[in-house]
Amino acid sequence: MLRAMALILVASAARGAEQQPPPAEEPPLDFHLLGEPKPPLKVDQSALRRRRTLLTLHQGAGMGLFAVALANTIVGQLNYSDRFASGPSTGRYQLAHQITAYGTLGVFGATGLLALLAPRPLPRSPGLDRIWWHKLTIGAAAAGMVAEAVLGIWTARREGYLNQPDLAAVHLAIGYFTFAAISTSVGVIVF
Repeated sequence: MLRAMALILVASAARGAEQQPPPAEEPPLDFHLLGEPKPPLKVDQSALRRRRTLLTLHQGAGMGLFAVALANTIVGQLNYSDRFASGPSTGRYQLAHQITAYGTLGVFGATGLLALLAPRPLPRSPGLDRIWWHKLTIGAAAAGMVAEAVLGIWTARREGYLNQPDLAAVHLAIGYFTFAAISTSVGVIVF
């Protein structure tokens, strides 16, 4: 009889153990509070060196562009004053203005080409940073450069026409705008 009771107790204990749920596992404590970290970016070191070299040259050319554009703006004002704002035109600043104007266009193109040839950077966070402002203001300067080139050549070909002083005044105003855009573009990077 004892033996039967022991078998019944063992059998009921085994049944009870089968019916009880297993104990709950503790949650792991190695979770990331801000989400899963992003995998590290793969960086092409040779492209990075090439980018740094080209952008260093771009910065140097940009400073040269500022100097040439300043000279062109000064000589352009002198040429305008000599030709249209004072007495008879002497033409003494005309050649200097042509040289500085074509020099400004050439340095502007070379500076832009250096930036365009640089390999693409690593992804950046969006926002209005200095690079964004630099690109915005240099875009305005590029529009001014195109307008200056077209209007300058057209104004020079209007020699003897009554509208030449008006075209020259618009050319001068766009020249000041373009120089301001170049100055701002350089300023947001330097300062």
